[in-house]
Amino acid sequence: MKCFKKMPKKAGRETGQCVYIVIALEKAPLREKNSRLLIIITVNMRQTMKIARLNTKETSRAAFTLLELLVVISIIGILAGLMFPAATGALRKAEEANAQNTAYNLKNAISAYFTEYRKYPVDSNVEEGEILYSDEVVMDVLLGSDAEGERGGLNPRRIAFFTGKQAKRAGRKENTDSTYRKGVVLQSGGGGVLVDPYQNYYRIFLDLDYNSRVETPNWDTKTDAEELPESILIWSTGADLDVDEDSDNIKTW
Repeated sequence: MKCFKKMPKKAGRETGQCVYIVIALEKAPLREKNSRLLIIITVNMRQTMKIARLNTKETSRAAFTLLELLVVISIIGILAGLMFPAATGALRKAEEANAQNTAYNLKNAISAYFTEYRKYPVDSNVEEGEILYSDEVVMDVLLGSDAEGERGGLNPRRIAFFTGKQAKRAGRKENTDSTYRKGVVLQSGGGGVLVDPYQNYYRIFLDLDYNSRVETPNWDTKTDAEELPESILIWSTGADLDVDEDSDNIKTW
C-alpha cells in the first residue's frame, strides 16, 4: 500500500480503480492476488500509454505540418513574383536617369571647353555630321590629359572640363572598356573614356559649321525636321544597345 501513495496526483483519477483493487487484495487468496496484480499492472500500463499518446499529440500540434510549410513557401513565392517586376522597373529607371544626367554633364563639359577655347574639342579634320564617341579622342581633351596639355594639344591649359565617378567593373572579363559601366575609366597620363550604364560609349554630334544647328540623327522618329536648333547632341543607345531603335535611346534634346 505504501508504494501507491507516491503515485502522481494527475494519475490518481485514472488509477483510482486500481487502488481500490489493491485494498481488496489483503483478504484474497494467493492465486487470486497474483491474477489481480497482473490486472493492476495491465491497467497501469494502459493508463501510462494513454497519457504518453496525449503528450505526443500536444507536442505535434506545436510544430509546423508539411502542408502548412508548403503554404508558407507558396505565399513567399507569390510575393517575390509580384515584387520582382517592380524592382526591375525601378532599377531600369535609375539606370536611365544616370545615363541622362551623365549625358548632360558631358554636354556641359563640351560647352565649357567651347567657352574657354572658342572651338570644339576635336581635330580640324573632323567633318560636320560625323558621329563622335566618348572615347580617348574626346575625353582625353576634356579630362585634361598630359598628352593634350603639351604643345600642339587641344587642351594646353590642362583644364579638367569633365569630372565624374570612376566606372564600375561589369564582370571578370579581360580589362577592356567594354567591361566597365557607368563612369570614367581613367588611363595613364590622365586620359580615359566615358561609358554609360550599358557598357557603351556616348554618341556625340557637334555643330562644326558653327551655324547653331545640327543634323537630326536618322533614328530620331519623333521629329520631321532635318535639323535641330542645337550645337551639341549627346545620346546613349539604351539597354538594347541598338542605336537605330528610338524607343529606349537616352538623349539631351
